[in-house]
Amino acid sequence: MDGRHGGDQVSSTRVIELDGDADAPSRGRHAVTAVLEEWGCAPDTRGDLLLVVSELVTNAVVHGAEPIVVTVVRGTERFRVEVTDGAAESSPHNNRHAPATAENGRGLSVVTRLAAAWGWRASPGRGKTVWAELPV
Repeated sequence: MDGRHGGDQVSSTRVIELDGDADAPSRGRHAVTAVLEEWGCAPDTRGDLLLVVSELVTNAVVHGAEPIVVTVVRGTERFRVEVTDGAAESSPHNNRHAPATAENGRGLSVVTRLAAAWGWRASPGRGKTVWAELPV
């Protein structure tokens, strides 16, 4: 898959809508877990993807705006998770370097380490989407 779903044949897609409250990351993880179970993904292969979902949804809650939409795509070689929020003017790059003593601010560092690829795109008037791809 590339930045627009093009490089990998898509076999399944699920869309999950979330409120922007403090429980959204947990609800996002639970919803994606249910999708992965439906797709027959082994429990031991889900951890990295669920952590990425949690980090991206947390960023949408803290730095973005409602609505928050999680899209999970299963391709033949990669999973792609996209988190869209209503704040197009808020770049995910604004908070990339947390001080060593900070208790938060490392979400995109985690995503960078776990994902095969990640990026973002703004859609003026509609928000922004941060996406990450991980091996199936």
